[in-house]
Amino acid sequence: MSEIIKIEKSVILKFEDREINLPIEIKENIKKFWNNAIQENPNLYNGQDYVVETVNETQDKIEMLIVKSNYAHYLYDERIGIKENRYRCCSPWGGILLLTRDNYFVVDEMNKTTSMPYCLQIPGGGIDIKDIKDGIIKIDWNIKRELKEETNIDLDDINYKLEYIEYPSNERNAYGFIALGKISKSKEELERHFEEYKKYLVSNDLEVEFNKLVFLRKENAIEELNSISNPKRSYLRDLINKVKTEI
Repeated sequence: MSEIIKIEKSVILKFEDREINLPIEIKENIKKFWNNAIQENPNLYNGQDYVVETVNETQDKIEMLIVKSNYAHYLYDERIGIKENRYRCCSPWGGILLLTRDNYFVVDEMNKTTSMPYCLQIPGGGIDIKDIKDGIIKIDWNIKRELKEETNIDLDDINYKLEYIEYPSNERNAYGFIALGKISKSKEELERHFEEYKKYLVSNDLEVEFNKLVFLRKENAIEELNSISNPKRSYLRDLINKVKTEI
């Protein structure tokens, strides 16, 4: 299970434009793994990824240094595992847990063509070059871009705040920066909104990342989540447990 920690300090994500230095043996293992992975799922793409290289935490701030890697490194670490912490691909990502006007948490079911078919997660995703300015990663920009791409919801229309950090665990190699947000739409309105957006994506041959939205009634969200047989991101239960009393 991932460890979800409330943000009580300022968070600074610094970026250096260089690749993580991996030993030759690990590089070869990643290459072999990736060749097998794309044979099983030709939709996979080894794009640029980012990795948290160091974390420096003081009394009043958390400062992380992020450098470049690639998706093959990330997927290899997630599925096979890298023992040495300094070589793990603990990638930064941003996401948001939404609450509808009528008190439903919003969770997404990933499309069958993704690397985690039918997995449940919150809207969000990895860092992109567009999220970096003057050597600093802007998590708000990341969340806004991902939310718009995946659900056609504008972050500027939501009352939100960055509240939690997901720290890496043995099961998941990621640093997540998670916002909580209240949306003015009801469950029904948001469901219609997403289905219309999905039709638009399909009709224009654009990527459909999410198959559907899943709604969990706030007061018994964990029970409803447990009753769903889909695979789930390891942070999801802990996150919902922590926020049930906060928004």
